[in-house]
Amino acid sequence: AMNELTTPSIDWAGLSPYFIPLFGASVILLGSIFVRKPARRLFAASGATLTLLGAFAASVTLFALDREPSGLVADALQRDDLAHLAQTILFGTAILAVLMAYRERTSDDHVGEFYGLILAGVAGMAFTAASSNLMTFFLGLEWFSICLYLLSAIATKRVASLEAGLKYLVIGSFASAILLFGLALVYGATGTIDFVEIGQAAEADSLMLVTGLAMVLVGIGFKVSAAPLHQWTPDVYEG
Repeated sequence: AMNELTTPSIDWAGLSPYFIPLFGASVILLGSIFVRKPARRLFAASGATLTLLGAFAASVTLFALDREPSGLVADALQRDDLAHLAQTILFGTAILAVLMAYRERTSDDHVGEFYGLILAGVAGMAFTAASSNLMTFFLGLEWFSICLYLLSAIATKRVASLEAGLKYLVIGSFASAILLFGLALVYGATGTIDFVEIGQAAEADSLMLVTGLAMVLVGIGFKVSAAPLHQWTPDVYEG
């Protein structure tokens, strides 16, 4: 009995909205190496669409059938109606983005990477939507941000695209630094990284906590380009 290995139970259904896009991205990236260039765009776009339809179906099924909130991965992620609804919206929007991108007649040099990054990025967004502590929140935020940095600069032959990627990377990294410092102050003031416990500890008046939350808001404000932290947005979107 002492030698028995106790393995944790894994909720594969709850994790499916994250694994399906990542699996699809891996298949597209590897498959694009072997598919001939004329068929590469069709292969990558159709693979991305099918993957997103699968992830969309998984999130809709979880939203419809699993109405009882629960934690995933030692409660690092929250499996509830709000997370499933957000994931459904994200995957539906990503399907539209893939279909719109397919209509654009651009260079096929990095088409596999383009659709792979879209899938990886939306998986990061779905992960962020379900985060229930500071660590998973920051991990998910950086996960999809890095994908967006690369997507902005993926048209390497266009100066505007490279400029957009560089500006997005520099300003996004600056925002991440402020956000991470704020998260550290919040943890220092409350002694916990769990959102629920932070909410309970926030009732106490603490200058460190207020400062940390202010820095978190500034970091998120940069990320979502909320005024007055929005000056970088036009150049990046144009590129």
